[in-house]
Amino acid sequence: MNRAHKNSASSNKSHVFRAYNDYKNLYARSIMNNDDALCDTCLNGLIKTGKKLRIDVIEYENELKNRQQKKTLKQASGQDAPLHKKPESKDIQPSIAGQNSLKSIRWKDNQRLVLKFSRALRDNELNTFVLNYTKKNKYKKIYDIHAILSEKTMELKHSSMKNIRLAQFDKNTLRIVFENDSEIMQEYKVEGRELTIKMSSVNRELSYIPLKQNLSKKVIVIDPGHGGRDAGAVGYRNYREKVVALQLSKKLRDILFKRGYTVHMTRNGDTFVKLRDRTHFANKKNADLFLSVHANSVPKKNWNKAQGIETYFLSTNRSERSMNVAAIENVDIGNMKQGGMQDALHLMNREKIFASNKLAIDLQTNMLASLRDNYESVSGNGVQSGPFWVLVGAQMPAVLVELGFISHPTEAKRLVDHRYQQQLAVGIANGVDVYFSNNP
Repeated sequence: MNRAHKNSASSNKSHVFRAYNDYKNLYARSIMNNDDALCDTCLNGLIKTGKKLRIDVIEYENELKNRQQKKTLKQASGQDAPLHKKPESKDIQPSIAGQNSLKSIRWKDNQRLVLKFSRALRDNELNTFVLNYTKKNKYKKIYDIHAILSEKTMELKHSSMKNIRLAQFDKNTLRIVFENDSEIMQEYKVEGRELTIKMSSVNRELSYIPLKQNLSKKVIVIDPGHGGRDAGAVGYRNYREKVVALQLSKKLRDILFKRGYTVHMTRNGDTFVKLRDRTHFANKKNADLFLSVHANSVPKKNWNKAQGIETYFLSTNRSERSMNVAAIENVDIGNMKQGGMQDALHLMNREKIFASNKLAIDLQTNMLASLRDNYESVSGNGVQSGPFWVLVGAQMPAVLVELGFISHPTEAKRLVDHRYQQQLAVGIANGVDVYFSNNP
């Protein structure tokens, strides 16, 4: 109690918040022990510190007022009945009726986390503060929201942050805690029912695990294009497609694994894998998605013209552009003839085509959103369909991602840059999250 009183008088917001928590813990103890004096003291402390922190304390004010009225009635009637009964278990459960609740959480891009509530947030229903322990390299940014979470604790992931949690702190408070070993730089704004938390350029690669899914049951196979004796496209400064594809695929594998997915790769080193064996591998793993990673190229005379990220899915609809790209990627077709391709296309399941198209759109959109935070000039060529042998036979939604043109001087330099690869991999992973969020 002495610590709570001392901290409540401080001008430091973190100290005041510690006092608020101390009063709350002591208040619960006073109720359990029927300690009327302690209860009144804690309620006064909660009201005082809560107002300093701009926390809604009307519940505590009403409780204190009711206690005072009961005390007055008792004195007038001479009754000796206890002023405050020990609560039953149902009284300490979160009260859901009539409260503001979190309805959804999504990423507008890889920089802004948007929380949407059942009603508009009031000024006194959001409190933020930091708890920094510089000697221990421990930094926390905390958001307390007067609302409820319908699910259990939600774990979020951040490639440069140690821990992020979203949970019900008490029956009236939803808490988001960002924890890191360096200072956390963030901005936020409230617009009606939405709270948007914006990460700084220092902390960009933010993503989340969808709340109502067990992602460990989602299996993803990543297929780094080419490999071994098949270098793929050789472009500007002799950069090789097989190297870029493997480097980015490993980064994507690590990100997806950290987010909770089960991930397999068709190759983990510079090895040659036949095209027909790649989807066969995915089928054996009972994969939910198949992602084939490539880099595009054009003849040298057009190196400065062709650029842009594009995503392909297998379909009977074919453009001249997609046929040209497919001709480059269909290197290892062996004795598989064009007639066999047509047979495979006509046997394809229509639902799988639609699912692959949706996946391609989600990946394309999120790759560009991720990159344009730092690379405004990055271009995209949209979603295309075409006859790619590497996608034939996949029993799950399957796409081929062209990361950019390894033949274009600017894009080639970016494609071999590990920071660019990381941000591009984050965009692909965000697209996977969005796909599963919309297609559980």
